[in-house]
Amino acid sequence: MPKTDTIADQAVALTANRSGNTVTVTGPSSFNLPVDSGATRFNFTLTDNTGGLDVKFQSLDREDNCSTCPPASGDNSRQIGGVSMNNNQTPKKAAFTDNNSNNAKDGPLDVCFQWNFTCNDPDVTVEPYDPIITNGGETR
Repeated sequence: MPKTDTIADQAVALTANRSGNTVTVTGPSSFNLPVDSGATRFNFTLTDNTGGLDVKFQSLDREDNCSTCPPASGDNSRQIGGVSMNNNQTPKKAAFTDNNSNNAKDGPLDVCFQWNFTCNDPDVTVEPYDPIITNGGETR
């Protein structure tokens, strides 16, 4: 099956919940992009159930060929790009595109990423969300 030239959309719902002075953001723990499926736009929505802490997307760390989280800090990925964040909506939104363009003949490529968050209370720690994407890659 040849690689598709359209970009698929993947909706990802995240939820922020508070326990004491810690906020945990939860969502799916992994994603799998099949061989020759092409690029996928991951669209994240954050529902904030923290009672007014105003949890927001702050930054995205990402790293190719990484099978454990967290990834190295910053942009260390040729697979993930097109990062956007919109913290002025309800729910808050963020997105990126995974190119899924690694050489499938080399086998699957794990790409880990970590969304980092902030909130309006400096005494509260917001834990990151850090799953892994398994890229099937492309054969052409």
